[in-house]
Amino acid sequence: MSKKIEIRDFYDFTFLSNISFSPDGKNAVFFTHQPDEKKNAYKTRLWLLDVDSGQIKPMTAGCQGGKLVWLDNENVLFSSVTRDKVEKGHTRFYRLPITGGEATLAFDIPESVEDIRMIDRTRYLVLCKTDLAPDTETREFHAKKGVDYEIFDELPFWANGKGIVNKRRRTAKIFDSVTGELTAVTVPEFDVASARLSPGRDKILYSGAVPLDGPKRRQGGLWLYDIASHEIRTLVPQGDMGVGNICFMSGRVFFTGQKNEFPGKNPGYYTVDLQSGEVTELPFPDAEVGGGTGTDSTYGGGRTMKYSVGRIYMLRAVHGDNQLVSVAADGSTEVHMAREGSVSCFDVFGRTVLFVGMRDMRLPELYSLDLDTGEQKRLSGFNEEFFQTHEIVQPETFTFKNSDGWELDGYVLKPAGYEPGKKYPGVLEIHGGPKAIFGTVYHHEMQVLASRGYFVFYTNPRGSDGRGEEFANITGKLGTIDYQDLMEFTDEVVRRYPDLDENRMACCGGSYGGFMVNWMIGHTDRFHAACAQRSISNYMSKCLTTDIGYYHNLAQMGTDPWKGFDAMWESSPLKCAHKATTPTLFIQSYEDYRCWLSEPLQMFTALRRHGVDSRVVLFKGENHELSRSGKPKNRMSRLEEIAGWFDKHLK
Repeated sequence: MSKKIEIRDFYDFTFLSNISFSPDGKNAVFFTHQPDEKKNAYKTRLWLLDVDSGQIKPMTAGCQGGKLVWLDNENVLFSSVTRDKVEKGHTRFYRLPITGGEATLAFDIPESVEDIRMIDRTRYLVLCKTDLAPDTETREFHAKKGVDYEIFDELPFWANGKGIVNKRRRTAKIFDSVTGELTAVTVPEFDVASARLSPGRDKILYSGAVPLDGPKRRQGGLWLYDIASHEIRTLVPQGDMGVGNICFMSGRVFFTGQKNEFPGKNPGYYTVDLQSGEVTELPFPDAEVGGGTGTDSTYGGGRTMKYSVGRIYMLRAVHGDNQLVSVAADGSTEVHMAREGSVSCFDVFGRTVLFVGMRDMRLPELYSLDLDTGEQKRLSGFNEEFFQTHEIVQPETFTFKNSDGWELDGYVLKPAGYEPGKKYPGVLEIHGGPKAIFGTVYHHEMQVLASRGYFVFYTNPRGSDGRGEEFANITGKLGTIDYQDLMEFTDEVVRRYPDLDENRMACCGGSYGGFMVNWMIGHTDRFHAACAQRSISNYMSKCLTTDIGYYHNLAQMGTDPWKGFDAMWESSPLKCAHKATTPTLFIQSYEDYRCWLSEPLQMFTALRRHGVDSRVVLFKGENHELSRSGKPKNRMSRLEEIAGWFDKHLK
């Protein structure tokens, strides 16, 4: 008999990331990450895949580190922060043969390295963190910058997951492992967004900007650096557009860019001819690069775009799924995956793709895709025991038309052990973004709630990804058509599932979903409990305090506090907080600079002042990514708080 899913099952999960082919395509390496309850961290291991046989074997017992690159067909290079005591501000890299044996120290770089690419046997392109305003004061009793105080004199001054970024830059340098010399590619003031080596490894393509004050800080450019001559060529001047994804493509450079930004807008696709410098805009695919299906059951990163044999391979969202597609130089697009599910990272060699994906409600596993036949094979079974022994509720799907004629996708998880004729409580889950999607992938929070006897239902309202920018654009409309879609969807679920007790329903969401929860409790009393995570309550404070507020949220509003105070206040859930009667749980991270602490506290204070049962759970040492990459014990405590709150008010 299958076991019901419990919160603690999280400790049995294995997450996969960073799949990478060897130069000859015969092998590949990837990382696994396992929650470690005792250490309250993630145990990371490096694994080797023999592509022909499909055999997988471990290469390390532990490998807490960052970037990994192939040195040749027999050796990999990786960084680690746990193998030896590393001097502050330095990064150590280790060489590891795939045939077996211990990792040996390759070199120590006297910089905080965020990324590394091999140029040749001795030289490497490295992206380093640089502080333009270090504390040089050494007097006794002097307060130390970065420890006792911080200075803000530019925007943004902090960033979620990075902390204080005022006067911090990411610079590109070339490191010579023989001499130890570091040669600057970019000036210290320049902030590198992305960098790529040319196929011949003689040029460096990089994007970024010399930051400017105000919203224009984000408008970057694109440059080409000749390694031999040190000459820099401008391909796209800073300020022409916001440059996104970049890569080399058959004598050209491919990039995505946005000339006029509004939330929901998809980027344009462009190429630059390296001979003439001519910029050509490709046919508009009306899709974002890399959009994944929302889940709390992945960890780690990896490649989401790559050039191979005349085509750019990339990920994009389509309704509730995440697909692999490729684009040719003429803009023609080919879809290589049409199955339900999601892909978090991939690599391609010849006509074979390896990817970390979520299929058939399984947790992440390693898969292969034959580009000629379209056949997909599951190669790993790290989470197969959990899949075979637990009662994973399969989502039921349907489509319906809203009152404005848009067809929306609906997803419903029935309670585990569902008995027809018995009444059950339910939870409406709302994704973040809003330009994001939910779909048919395993989501631990949802499965836990279903296991505890709840209907769980969700949709992708207007503002979501996967349907083009007309569907995604809700600039100046937050809390209107999106709220309408969610309420009409709830009506449809209640109609289709009579065993859902509409007098025992809750709403739950994070980020934009947290905004919508805050909005709902001030505009309807149909929900009898609510949970707002990393939420938004007041767009005046949100726009002027958070890392993306000064450009993204102001654009989202279509105005600013001085020209459009009334419009911004009208879109702020705090405006109607005095009308709320719904018991509400607020979950917040202390270092969340995306939706800062001021947001839930304003809402909480308003509710308590008006006598509404409410509670704030504040997690220290966590940021906006608590539910996806927070410390294991905090992730478990978060789920316990949510389930306990709903049990208290709905059962």
